Amino acid sequence: MHASAPDETDTAWVFNLQAVAVLLIVLGQTLEALYRSGALPLTEVALWLHDCLIPLQVPLLFFCLGYLYQRFRNVRSRRAWALNLKREALVLLAPFALFTFLILAANSIAHNEPALNLQHLVSALLLSPVEPLGYLYTAFLLIAITPTVKSRRNAYGLLLATALVKVAIVGALSIPATVQATAALPYAVVSVAENWVWLAGGMALALLRGLPLMRSREKAWALGALWIAASVITFMAGWIGEASYAVLDAIGILWFASLFATIFRRGHQDRFFDTLTRFTMALFLMGGLFLILAQAASEALGFTGAGAPLLFALVYAVAAFGAPLAVQALLSRLERADAVIYPARYLPPLADILRSPTATRRRRPSRLTLY
Repeated sequence: MHASAPDETDTAWVFNLQAVAVLLIVLGQTLEALYRSGALPLTEVALWLHDCLIPLQVPLLFFCLGYLYQRFRNVRSRRAWALNLKREALVLLAPFALFTFLILAANSIAHNEPALNLQHLVSALLLSPVEPLGYLYTAFLLIAITPTVKSRRNAYGLLLATALVKVAIVGALSIPATVQATAALPYAVVSVAENWVWLAGGMALALLRGLPLMRSREKAWALGALWIAASVITFMAGWIGEASYAVLDAIGILWFASLFATIFRRGHQDRFFDTLTRFTMALFLMGGLFLILAQAASEALGFTGAGAPLLFALVYAVAAFGAPLAVQALLSRLERADAVIYPARYLPPLADILRSPTATRRRRPSRLTLY
C-alpha cells in the first residue's frame, strides 16, 4: 500500500488488491457519513455491506502485507531485524502519528469525539488508534514479532501457531464468561491476535509458491459465490460475530486473491490500476480526514443530508476520493513534500533486508519501492 505497482511484475496483482481494499474502506467511511447525515436510508443492503463486505478489507491488507513482506524482505538475523524495524518505524509510524493528530484536530473542528487534547492524543498513539489508522499500528507490531520464514516447515508452523492464536481470541470474544475481560485487553493484543493469521497466510503463499493453484476463473467464481452465499445467510440469520467474521474473512481472502491473481496473471499493469496504486496511501490516510471536514463544513452552513441527498453524496464523494488525490498531486510537485504520505520513496534501500530468497530473480521490478 505504500508504493505503486511496477509496470511488469508478478506482484502487480497484490498492489492492485491493496488498492481495491482501500477503495472499499473509504467507500465504507463515505456511506457511513451519508447514513449519519440522513442523505441515505439505512437499508438491509447497506447493513449487509457494513457488516460483511467492508470489514473484510483490513484482513485483505494484512494478507497482502504478509505476501510482500515475505517476497521482498529477508529478516532472519538480529541485524536485519533492527534495520527493518528502523525502516518500518519511519514508513508506518510517521504517517500514523501525523494523521492521527490531524484526524483528532478535525474532530475538534467538527465537535466529534475523540477531540484533540493531550489525553486523547496519547491514547490514540499508544493505546487505542483511530480507525482505519490502526492498520499501520498493528502492521508495525506484526512485523516486529514476525521474522520471514525460510522453509516449508517454518511456514506451516507459523500458520498453525497464528491460527491457534486466532481461534483463542475468537473463542475469548465469543464466550460470555470471557468476553468482557478479553474486550478490556489492550488494543495491541487483540488486534495482533485477530490479524496475525492473515499476515502469516500471505507469507505462506509467497514462500510455498501456491499462487498458480489459485489462478483460475472457475475457482474465483466458486469462491465468490461461496462468500456471497455465506455472508447473506449469516447476515439474514443474525449470526454476525467473531466466529462468523473469521470464516467469512478466510473465504473472502481466498476469493479476492484468486480473482486478482487470475486477472493479472501475466503481470501487466493497466492504466487504471497503475494510476490508482499511486494514490492508495493518500486515500487511506486522508479519506476519513476530509469526510470529517466536509461534515463540519455542512453543519456550519446549515445543510442537512435529508434536504439535499444528491448534493451531500457528491460533496462527500469529492471529499473522500477527490481531495486526497488533489493533495497528493500538489505535494508531489513540491520537493519531497509527499514524504509525509510515502516516506519510503526517500529512504535508501537496505541491501541486507531488501530481497528475500523466495523472490523471482529474473523479473525484478525496476521502480518498486517497498512499503
